[in-house]
Amino acid sequence: MCNFIGVAAALSFFSLKPACMLDEIAPALRPLRKSKTLTAEPGITQMLPMVESKISFVPFVNYLNEKRKSVSDTQERLYDYLIKRFESEPSLLNARDAEIIHQHSELMELLTTSLFPVVASDHRHIFALAAPYRFSVFYYSDYFREIFFDSEEKHLLLPDGVPIDELKAIQCNAIYNHVLQKFYGMKLNESRELVYPVTDPNTGMIRYFRIRYDIRFIDLKLKGTLPLLKDCAVCMNSFRILDLEKQLVTMPLELFEAEGFAVWIAEDVTVPESLELIKKILLREDNYDTSIIDDLKKAVKALIGLHDIQIGLMPFVKINNQFVLDDENARHGLVVKQWLSDDPANAEYFKMYMGFLQEMATPMPVSNLDEKMVQVAPPLAYLFANGAKSYLMYPMQNSDGLLGLLELSSTTSNTLTLQTMAMLEPAMPLLSLALLKCRDSFQYKIEKIIKEKFTALQQSVEWKFEEVAWDHLRRNGNNEEEKNVVFENVFPLYGAIDIRNSSVERSHAIQKDLKEHLLIIDDTLHQLNSVVQLPLLEGLEFKNQTLRKAIEEHMTAEDEIRINEFLNQEAEPIFTHLQKNEKQSCELVDDYFNIVNNNNSRIYRYRQEYEETVSKINEAVSAFLEKEEERIQRSYPHYFEKYRTDGIEYNIYIGQSISPNNPFNLLYLKNIRLWQLTSMAEAARITHLLLPSLKVPLQTTQLILIHSQPISISFRKDERKFDVEGSYNIRYEVIKKRLDKVRIKGTEERLTQPGKIAIVYSNQKEVPEYLEYIEFLKNKNILKPDVEFLELEELQGVTGMKALRVDINIV
Repeated sequence: MCNFIGVAAALSFFSLKPACMLDEIAPALRPLRKSKTLTAEPGITQMLPMVESKISFVPFVNYLNEKRKSVSDTQERLYDYLIKRFESEPSLLNARDAEIIHQHSELMELLTTSLFPVVASDHRHIFALAAPYRFSVFYYSDYFREIFFDSEEKHLLLPDGVPIDELKAIQCNAIYNHVLQKFYGMKLNESRELVYPVTDPNTGMIRYFRIRYDIRFIDLKLKGTLPLLKDCAVCMNSFRILDLEKQLVTMPLELFEAEGFAVWIAEDVTVPESLELIKKILLREDNYDTSIIDDLKKAVKALIGLHDIQIGLMPFVKINNQFVLDDENARHGLVVKQWLSDDPANAEYFKMYMGFLQEMATPMPVSNLDEKMVQVAPPLAYLFANGAKSYLMYPMQNSDGLLGLLELSSTTSNTLTLQTMAMLEPAMPLLSLALLKCRDSFQYKIEKIIKEKFTALQQSVEWKFEEVAWDHLRRNGNNEEEKNVVFENVFPLYGAIDIRNSSVERSHAIQKDLKEHLLIIDDTLHQLNSVVQLPLLEGLEFKNQTLRKAIEEHMTAEDEIRINEFLNQEAEPIFTHLQKNEKQSCELVDDYFNIVNNNNSRIYRYRQEYEETVSKINEAVSAFLEKEEERIQRSYPHYFEKYRTDGIEYNIYIGQSISPNNPFNLLYLKNIRLWQLTSMAEAARITHLLLPSLKVPLQTTQLILIHSQPISISFRKDERKFDVEGSYNIRYEVIKKRLDKVRIKGTEERLTQPGKIAIVYSNQKEVPEYLEYIEFLKNKNILKPDVEFLELEELQGVTGMKALRVDINIV
């Protein structure tokens, strides 16, 4: 049992109640006729600041004298009787010795009976009489003694785990609040209340109590001069003590004396505190997972106050919009535990159970669980076989459907009733929020695994990755048994919008920039020769001029390598040496390096113009394809993957395995083929319109590869992309990689040309379908009339390839 007695004392200082009628104090048990004074252990109380205090019944008598004028005749006679009894015992009025109080136990019982209506059988109410502002009680009810005394009844139990500074703040706050009310006509704007759990040693149930401290029978007397409030630590705006240590110095407790007695009243606040505990669990900053469910179940158990019960609290999680039996979540339920084995039938049982809950998503108590009820509700047979005699289920849902299930089970019949449901009602919104957060946490884990092990995914295939990710979670990350993501029997579509002669144009840009760079080197060396006598510089100047002549007309890859080696290994190391060691050459070398280190200088001009042009073309094409892809995705879900080379290439995979819930028909394949041909023509028109704004007049070519046979693709985790499976299917990948520079058979002409679409195929049966599409687009004035039928040169490992080529109506 926690040290609750001291807590009671601490808590009592928090809530100072103004004067009111005696019968307004909460009812309590009839006290023991014999009591003894118990105090907290001195090791703690000696560290707390104290006000001088003595037990007296004079304030109580004065209170009665004041109130007797405004009460009924019956109450007045009672007050008169009490006044006479106390006044007839002068030694008791100012009891210097606790033994005197104990000798008058009959009068103490009369006093408490007048304060509290007698409810002899009600153990919910707890009270004690205490010395003013002391952890010391001298008269108390039975239940107070049971809860707040140690097992040997020698001490009040101080609160476990509460720092001494907090107890100090509690006590001082109570005393100063009384002082300010009496002597300054104000009260503090803070009411600290410590609420502590008490564990029943017999049942293990946790109850929460708040102690109300009644000061109406305490009188404070001033022993010195009151300080000015402005010199103290009380803020006059917020009415709070801002600095307790300063307050103790400027308004020392030695100025005051308290006499009388305090009334401690313990209130059972288990229900609001249980709800508050649930709120605190929800406010935790750590990631939500099922670890919070055990804490929530403890709070629910305290809320309903039943110890002979089991509690289940299970979040429902989904994969691809289907409820799944996730072990981590299911172990917190009661009914679903029976399906956690590897029996394949369990998934079907769980599916039927979820169907039942979706149809009957209303709270339901089964107060008397017997064999007849089990026949009606077979899932409850598991609980009944394990001793359950009473059961309650409370499904939770929001606008998206079921969130989870709260279950209660008892081995005693008629324990769980409609009254139990009513007790749960205040907590259900909070528990629903908790389960929603658990569900979101589960989804976050799935998404994290997908991102870590796979890649950013399109919605069309994300469902498959979710299944594999969930399987990964279930196997606790066992890579040996990890499944791969495979889609079988899908139809591939490949397209490439390439920049014509991009390699040649890039080489020309580099050539122009290197010529400018070598010119600057030549100028720098010439100036250095005039200020530094170093014959090596003449040798460098000669080599530099030789390199300039070599790239005057054209530049090979070997030329580019030689020039970069000259710059990095010969010219610039010497420049750096001269910069550090020759003052007269420092400015010349600084000028050189300022040019080299400035990415916007003239030696990078042509490369920047080329890169800007390529980037502008690719961004325009990419933006167009993304917009078009979003539109065509609505016709039938498919996988679309684009990537940049010198232009834009893309793969499309469409088929039943990518979208199992949508019946696939070849008309969807035909639809996307027509879309591909149309979008290629539009992409060419877009890049043509860009020409006037491009710094380098680059044009694009358009290529489509037809492959009518379905293939299988799998996700390669090392490269984080899909790749084909099977030796026959690999031929498709080989063809794609070797088509970019393929020539027409018997000529030097490249297949792909600006303003045209090249459609490559290997099976003649594929041609009629595309000729229909071409005729349709010619009719819409998107393509020009002529169609070329071409044979292609043999490629390494690939023979028999042919192509259709059509002109695009650009204007």
